[in-house]
Amino acid sequence: MEEKPKISIIAPCLNEEKHLPTFLNSLTKQTFKDFEVIIIDGESKDKSLEIIEAYKSKLNINLIIDTTRNFGFLRNLGASKAKGTIHFHGNTDTYFEPNFFKKLNKFYREHYETIAVAGRVYPMGTSFMAKIAYPAFDFFRFVFTCYPFPIRKFRPSGSFTSCIKWAFEMVNGYPEATVNEDGLFGQRLDAFAAKCHRAVVYNLKMWVGHHVKKFEKMGGLNAFLFYLYTLGNFAPILKPLLKPIENYASQVFQGKEPVKLTFKMLVWNFWDWL
Repeated sequence: MEEKPKISIIAPCLNEEKHLPTFLNSLTKQTFKDFEVIIIDGESKDKSLEIIEAYKSKLNINLIIDTTRNFGFLRNLGASKAKGTIHFHGNTDTYFEPNFFKKLNKFYREHYETIAVAGRVYPMGTSFMAKIAYPAFDFFRFVFTCYPFPIRKFRPSGSFTSCIKWAFEMVNGYPEATVNEDGLFGQRLDAFAAKCHRAVVYNLKMWVGHHVKKFEKMGGLNAFLFYLYTLGNFAPILKPLLKPIENYASQVFQGKEPVKLTFKMLVWNFWDWL
């Protein structure tokens, strides 16, 4: 009988040859070894697949090929193949410090009432603006998770979302939205936790590194404007005002628009929306 891993690490990938070695190498150095890695690749045209194959002798990797441009769908696809009792949803441009999964497993073991854990994201190799914006965003995520439901807003990120497998299945996984699937998934987990008297946690002591490519491609200020739609996760009253940005971000994530946004474009889109 095949022994099931404790943790399933699920991550979409597309043309990540630059950052994949950092992601995979950090996994080989984990002090906690009871995990599998599920990578869903969108038929990368660079050397991503070669890199993944090279690490199969070092890691328990399950490679899935699917060209669907929808993060919610891809994460659900990976989860459907997962054998672990704990799911970790991240990206293939993420770095984990050596004790990360040891800490995560210990936290779930010691806090049995917890169904989901998120934590800090440290921007790697990006602009000064990213190093300001990400800690500020993490602060909001922490504060809102501490509020009682329904004021509470559990807001995980695409680079650091973990949950218990049965909870993932009970909320039907990620919504297959074209943008903000991580925020909407957090809302699902939050509502379910309140209903069944369980906990969702934002853990300040846990962090991952993440290459924030939007800041590198668009520039700090433009990338900051690009991600403004996420504020709607904390304050739903702002969602109508942020809809133009969310629509543009959706087109970018689907590959229908270039990764480019300026303040002029933002004002024009907003005026067109009105």
